Amino acid sequence: MNKKSLLIGIIIGMAILSMANLVFASIGGSNAAEPQGIEVVVEPGDTLWAIADRYNEQADMSINELLFYIQRANDLKSAIVQPGDHLTIPIE
Repeated sequence: MNKKSLLIGIIIGMAILSMANLVFASIGGSNAAEPQGIEVVVEPGDTLWAIADRYNEQADMSINELLFYIQRANDLKSAIVQPGDHLTIPIE
């Protein structure tokens, strides 16, 4: 095999890998890019537990599972919320 054939093979291989990367990124990236859900505003007296209890059936999760996902979706460091906070509730 001469140098020209090897170079052409490398270029074609890189092009195929690049195309495959684009295809797989578009397939897997659509759900991970934006969390789906509804936005709620925390009212006075609300707790994260009460909010998870209110929406757990819609989310088809236990209260504890939804509590975890609410914290993760909203980058909360603790379960403490304040009136006026906007939270995304991950409901499919």
